[in-house]
Amino acid sequence: MNPVTELLAERLDEITAEIVGEIAGRVPAYTGLSAAMILTLVRDALTVYTGAQDRGAALDHFRRLGAHEARAGQDVRHLESALRSGARVLIRRTANAAARVHPPNTEFIAVMESAFSAEDQIVEAAVDGHHRAARPRNGSRLYPLVARGQRYSPN
Repeated sequence: MNPVTELLAERLDEITAEIVGEIAGRVPAYTGLSAAMILTLVRDALTVYTGAQDRGAALDHFRRLGAHEARAGQDVRHLESALRSGARVLIRRTANAAARVHPPNTEFIAVMESAFSAEDQIVEAAVDGHHRAARPRNGSRLYPLVARGQRYSPN
């Protein structure tokens, strides 16, 4: 694990709670989120943000999230807005961690470029999954991620 990832992992619960609050404040369709529902997604996002080798698997989880939300009837604009709201928190936290580990130099810039690129990749994967699942199939419909008692599982 790289030093930036270690610093972020130490504060994972705090970061997750901040993301839940940020999303709830910006996207009313997602006010029912709990930290427990989001924790796995935050871990997957960190995998992508830090350029870990298993980033493809993490992006697949976001595709499945997008598909799940589409089948549940959630508007893709709400999904994208929620993801970008969470990404702002994660980018800010990543920048702070990177600044502690790397003075503003080439390594710091590389970490931040990776974080900004990751935001686009995550949103793209989730929106792609949403669009694919929104195509008419058998008419089955699930409840959205925010439905009471509903838990999204990336697996």
